[in-house]
Amino acid sequence: MANLSYTFTDLSDDHSERQHLRYISSSSFGNDWNSVFHSHECSELFYLTDGEGWLCTDEGNVPIKKNQMVIVNPKVRHTERSSAKNQMHYIVLGIDNLQFHFNNDDVFSSFRVFPLETHREVVLPLLLTILKELQKKRPSYEEICQHYLAILLLQVKRITGQDFSLSVPNPIPYECEKAKNYIEQNFREDITLETLSNITHWDKFYFSHQFSKAYGISPINYLLIQRIDHSKNLLSTTDYTITQIAESSGFSSQNYFSQIFRKTTGISPRDFRKKNSPK
Repeated sequence: MANLSYTFTDLSDDHSERQHLRYISSSSFGNDWNSVFHSHECSELFYLTDGEGWLCTDEGNVPIKKNQMVIVNPKVRHTERSSAKNQMHYIVLGIDNLQFHFNNDDVFSSFRVFPLETHREVVLPLLLTILKELQKKRPSYEEICQHYLAILLLQVKRITGQDFSLSVPNPIPYECEKAKNYIEQNFREDITLETLSNITHWDKFYFSHQFSKAYGISPINYLLIQRIDHSKNLLSTTDYTITQIAESSGFSSQNYFSQIFRKTTGISPRDFRKKNSPK
């Protein structure tokens, strides 16, 4: 794998939370490339200048090809694999103090891939200019690179038509965010602590500690809260039986549901329905 990498060792004495460039690399895959999962504290922005391959994350493998841009958020485990027949070449930026939120989506998105075939002449010169500035390191190259980075991000936003916003990365570990989102989307399923720890690739006791530290509640109790909130809505808006509501909310039995509901709310599901059903 041929790789030219340039890094800012010290941008400035400004330690504010503005976005700034950490590094830029120009990479070409070869037979010596060993694909290993890794993560970064910064966001990474890839532009494929040639070839094709796959972006690999815990969520699966996504095909990527020439003239596509890949944005990977901080702390996301990922790696890249190149096609053997059409080897991948790309430029990658590491950007500090930056996390992407796409389409005002409340659910954290770990990455996105954007096709930029018709905009190569806009994006590639900006990337090559940043590479050249870091190669030459002439006076004021740091400020120039920062300005080109700002222009690049604005152009990507304009070209993709995505209403994504930029923010300082969440201090909560990505693994905890991933588990929380999984619970919110799948609380009706049979979820255990082992299920969640497998998703995060952490030991279950370490995961439980980190989740509780991040959100002030254990993962299993958070799961129960999601189920109880769902059951409250069904009790108030439907005529489903208590057994049906228990099953729909992810509880293993009506008795267990009633026990947890009373413990959480202080009243039984039937009493809750009487108080909250439309008159």
